[in-house]
Amino acid sequence: IVHFPQANSCQLRVQGFEEVIGAYNQGLATGMIEVIAQLDGGGVRDEGYKVTEDTLQAHPDLAGIFAINDPSALGARAALEKAGKQDQVKIVAFDGQPEGKQAIKEGKIFADPIQFPDKIGRKTVALIMAYFNGEEIPAEVLIPTSLYRQEDGLKDPSLQ
Repeated sequence: IVHFPQANSCQLRVQGFEEVIGAYNQGLATGMIEVIAQLDGGGVRDEGYKVTEDTLQAHPDLAGIFAINDPSALGARAALEKAGKQDQVKIVAFDGQPEGKQAIKEGKIFADPIQFPDKIGRKTVALIMAYFNGEEIPAEVLIPTSLYRQEDGLKDPSLQ
């Protein structure tokens, strides 16, 4: 896991990832997914590169990377390419930034759960208006994400 533990949103992403991996591993005798390390990549490409390079030294049989954002994932990808392991290791990132989407289209990143800032903004304004109109609003409102994969990138008109 290429983490950025200083950000609450990243802590929650990693927590959710670990919960799903734990549920997946329940009852399996073989084929379990093992998280070998959580390293602080600072949410930036250079640190993502460095922690991936270090991890590959200690774990040359690494099979997958979960990066908390696209810059971290792109740094990880560069380290994999330098080590000649880009075909061995799958990367799943987060955010769906334009550079990340382009890398997914090109097959360099496997997938990104993406958020929808426009929906988040509209929902936030609607809730603020409801609050000021005296309506009761929920303590938590979830805006669903979507998984962005290569087939999405191939159809995405915003990419080259």
